[in-house]
Amino acid sequence: MLEDTTRGFLVNRSSNWIGYNPSTTPQASLESPQQGSFESGIGLIRGWVCEAGVVEIQFDGQSRQQVAYGTTRNDTVANCGDANNGFGFTDNWNKLGTGIHTVRAFADGAEFASATFTVTTLGVEFLRGASGEYTLPNFPQAGNNVTVRWAEPHQNFVIVGASRNPASAQSTVSAVPLASSSTNLESPQQGSFESGIGLIRGWICQASTVEVQIDGGERQRVAYGTTRNDTSEVCGDTNNGFGYTVNWNSLGNGTHTLRAFADNAEFANVSFTVTTLGVDFLQGASGEYPLANFPQAGKNVTVRWAEPHQNFVIVNYQ
Repeated sequence: MLEDTTRGFLVNRSSNWIGYNPSTTPQASLESPQQGSFESGIGLIRGWVCEAGVVEIQFDGQSRQQVAYGTTRNDTVANCGDANNGFGFTDNWNKLGTGIHTVRAFADGAEFASATFTVTTLGVEFLRGASGEYTLPNFPQAGNNVTVRWAEPHQNFVIVGASRNPASAQSTVSAVPLASSSTNLESPQQGSFESGIGLIRGWICQASTVEVQIDGGERQRVAYGTTRNDTSEVCGDTNNGFGYTVNWNSLGNGTHTLRAFADNAEFANVSFTVTTLGVDFLQGASGEYPLANFPQAGKNVTVRWAEPHQNFVIVNYQ
């Protein structure tokens, strides 16, 4: 089990050494997706490698894609001797399509992990204009309830309430102008709701160092340089993505602020709301719930608790 890092960032409670062979591969861990997991919406391929020049991933035998590498991971010091070992790659699982898929991970050309997982989509790559809020009874235990709400930026549901008699939460999502047309903090957004294991993500056309700061705490180095083909028109190249895994639960319930910096210049400042289930990492819970009339009348989705994500994922749509 990996320990929490400073301020709870980059938490993973199971060391998933899929395909790891210390005699032939780097000392590394692919933490998500896990073997046999269900994935939906905007997700994250994440983990750590002790020492690498280039980290890449490959889906379903297609071309490899470079992954941003070098995020601060204090929980890897015991294994690696230093802390700048995290990697993260944002992915829209919807683009892969419904069904079973495989991912392989490479460090300097050497494969260190592989996993097979199942994707559930809602029939489109990016669902726009949908809304829905549902109370899920008796979770995480009898007598307790959670409320989930569709979050378009995540293409998934997030937890917005947790109580015995949850009151409906009011969304305060609004847009904040970007500091520059060459930078974009995509998540969290101003006024957004966040829960579980999430991702601070976006892109910058050109930077040497990307950092984030939450609630005035110490700045954290963010892995930068992930392939983002959608930025080529603006930036003239594609290695512009950044991503930082965070356990929102560790921040606690309530409103928080995030500032983002590129080469020490602030380019984003947002406030967001976190809802927790009362612990940093909920273990041993399970639950599956049908949500009627989503994304429109006559359609239904089923969500299931996923412990590695500390959130619900969509496992069926009909």
